Amino acid sequence: MQKFRFLMIPAVALFLAASVSAHATQLDRSVTKNGMTIHFGIVPAERAQAVEGSASAPTEAVSAPARGSYHLVVALYDKASGARIDDAAVTAKVTRPGPKSGPKVQVKALQPLKVNDTVTYGNYFDMPWQGRYRIDLSIKRKDSIDATKVRVTYDQQF
Repeated sequence: MQKFRFLMIPAVALFLAASVSAHATQLDRSVTKNGMTIHFGIVPAERAQAVEGSASAPTEAVSAPARGSYHLVVALYDKASGARIDDAAVTAKVTRPGPKSGPKVQVKALQPLKVNDTVTYGNYFDMPWQGRYRIDLSIKRKDSIDATKVRVTYDQQF
């Protein structure tokens, strides 16, 4: 039951708001573009690991979380039918704020995570600094020639 609660908290946060804009703000974590509704969320690594423990995920393909690590999770839906999209290839490019030392950009494939017959996509990113992170998503649907490009932002507050 404890693992289910960890899953529900991020899931509820992901699906509260929907936007018709191609740019998501801190309060609406949804974007609609090219016939897809894209919900995203950022979860501390410890909470994401609790959910992954009860899910079927390709753990060898997901990078291990480090201190200051957060899990980016993305859920995709077909706008017309409302059906979940579970066969896409998703890549995220996370650009950190400010002129701090260390890598400024991280690019990773988001791996499918299946929980209770639903698929989300995610991976761990280092987000140890306060400020606005830019997240560029590239989503390639199985039946599409071109990828959909979406930029969202996440304002990291401690």
